[in-house]
Amino acid sequence: MATAEMALAPGLPPSPTPELHEVLPVFYVIALVFLAVLAIFLLHILGPLRRWSSHELLHHIVMVIYTLSYPLVGYTIGWMQSADWYVNDFTVWAVFLLLLLSSTDSLTACSINDIESWKSIYIKHLFKGFLLVFILLKFGYYIEKDVDADYLWYPLSPILVVIVLKSYVMIASMRMVSKSYLGKNVKMIAEYMHHIDNKLVAFDPATMEGYRYMVAGEKHCINRRGRAPWYKRPDDLKVTTVEQIWQCEGNLLIGDQGKVLKDLCLSMALSKMLNRRFAGFKLSEAELEKTHDFVFKGLLARDEQQAFRVIEEELVFVHDMYYTRYSYLYQKGRYLALCLPVIMSALCSWLAVASLHIKRTDDPYLSSRLNRTLLSGTIVIPVVVAFLEAYQTYLYMASGWFKVALIRSYVTAPFLQTSCCSEMIIRLLLMLKAFRPWKGRLGQYCFLESLCRKSKIMNCLHYATLRLVDKAVKGRMESVKLSGNVKKAIIDSLLGSNGNLTNGVTSLQRNGVHGDLSWACDATATDGAVSRTILVWHIATTLCEHQLDKQGKQAEALYIGSHT
Repeated sequence: MATAEMALAPGLPPSPTPELHEVLPVFYVIALVFLAVLAIFLLHILGPLRRWSSHELLHHIVMVIYTLSYPLVGYTIGWMQSADWYVNDFTVWAVFLLLLLSSTDSLTACSINDIESWKSIYIKHLFKGFLLVFILLKFGYYIEKDVDADYLWYPLSPILVVIVLKSYVMIASMRMVSKSYLGKNVKMIAEYMHHIDNKLVAFDPATMEGYRYMVAGEKHCINRRGRAPWYKRPDDLKVTTVEQIWQCEGNLLIGDQGKVLKDLCLSMALSKMLNRRFAGFKLSEAELEKTHDFVFKGLLARDEQQAFRVIEEELVFVHDMYYTRYSYLYQKGRYLALCLPVIMSALCSWLAVASLHIKRTDDPYLSSRLNRTLLSGTIVIPVVVAFLEAYQTYLYMASGWFKVALIRSYVTAPFLQTSCCSEMIIRLLLMLKAFRPWKGRLGQYCFLESLCRKSKIMNCLHYATLRLVDKAVKGRMESVKLSGNVKKAIIDSLLGSNGNLTNGVTSLQRNGVHGDLSWACDATATDGAVSRTILVWHIATTLCEHQLDKQGKQAEALYIGSHT
């Protein structure tokens, strides 16, 4: 009887089933958010490889992600606003969309043109930032109704602050190396070299005595109103120089590993000096005997691998100054670049754990499977970002910037040189390895082979995309590895010249053809003489190669014919 009554009792009213077009925006938002996370992941993985590899596909992928991040965020925001339900997870996702705009990895720009347009990028950041704040406020109001969100807001609020700081650092890094600001920043280095380093003092290129090339300390070289210029108060300067590091007798800077660390600091100083060329400043030390001896009795007189390593690391610092945020953070504080990724990684881990403990009430208008998908996304996204931020932390700790900062601390703090524990920790940190600075290969391009060769497909794409896709580059040949013998030959040639470069005249005289080909080495004949000289010798060597190949094939054919 009881069973019959239960069978006849009315059941619970079925939950309202939403129409497909009502749920579709939620699915679109989920797909777009995961696409944004994939973009963040690719930027983290491929971004550090841009300097090492010249592969076009890698650079195009990074460029596409970098360019499409703004419309992707705007498009996702539009779908969030068009959704019929204020899904609680949208609040968390909107914060991480802002992370994509702030360039979550160390990348700040993909080209020099991006650097010069930093103001327009700044406006875009402000616009998208206001939209995302609106989303946060809008969905934050509804999340308080359905979810015990206190656990969420505690980590989410500081995450938003860190993302804003990342955006500021990105814009400030681009502004620092733009044409309007680069001259102001490099002017101090030019003044330092002219007034401090160029003084007549005893010097020794073997021990770097007398070489006061600046490794760090630009922020202390500031002219204050009512006081004498900073370069007239050299005793008050708190700068770290190459001479100080070379004269340090700490255990870390002794032996072969110590030489590598000293060379790294030398590369940092040389990169600052090289930056003056980009800003149009004169190299005041170029004609000094001390500079000549540094190059020919110091840098080039060592092992050729060591000389090339110094130059490679120097170019790494120059590259990073223009295309990463490392230089800006390094100038503001030795270890400031570690703060943001470490804090971000910790906050994302906290958010992921907090998401597991939220008392969630499933939306009756959404299926249980969709509710689980939303929860999974809210947990997975912070975990992925935490891992990527930890990865960025490691990359920075393995970079030359962090190692130079450690060496500076070691040299300027005597207690670190006497503490076995501190010395051991620093030694372990200095052992961290990252990607090779450069690929160690030379690209090749044959101008003659590029003539009369066109790719119709790439040319069609070039015009169909309104010249967004470049035309096919013909004549490019496979890169070749720069061997040790080539490096040694270059060093020996420079040492043999003793700084008196003859633009190829010596080689012509040695081969007895100077009278016939001297015109091709005249660097003052016409305007653009350097480009003209390079082009003339490129054509000449290409013709010689073809002639040698032809003779080799003829000799091979004769050999085969005589043995058949």
